[in-house]
Amino acid sequence: MKRTISVLVATGVLGATLTGISPAAAATPAIDCSTGGYTRVLNSYVPTNIERPAVDGYSYHIGGPLAYTYEVCLDIPDTSTFTIEVRTFSNGSQSTFVDDRPGDKVFRYSIGANSFWQVYGTLTGPDSTYIYYTWYEKQIPA
Repeated sequence: MKRTISVLVATGVLGATLTGISPAAAATPAIDCSTGGYTRVLNSYVPTNIERPAVDGYSYHIGGPLAYTYEVCLDIPDTSTFTIEVRTFSNGSQSTFVDDRPGDKVFRYSIGANSFWQVYGTLTGPDSTYIYYTWYEKQIPA
């Protein structure tokens, strides 16, 4: 499912991080998720208008002693919005990253050392239907 998507650019950096920076504003250039060097691709579907856990294909994640940053490119139908929420628990504190921009998007979130996290999503669309999406992901140095 190749589709051209808007590039999200904020001072030359794609996306946003969990450390408190909000998602970047959309710009006019376009990219193709399949050309971004992503090392993991998940083709899946979700029921519409219901928050679902594990939209990244994992029920939960447990991090080791190193911090990581993930870059994700989402390929969804042009008429939909896929709200992504990453909930992180580390050293007794909780933080949340939310990206609710419509259409295809690229975003980043960072995970600290010794963290536990889950990825939730709500895909808008006609009631009582399932919509397919493609989740492209790569891990980059934190």
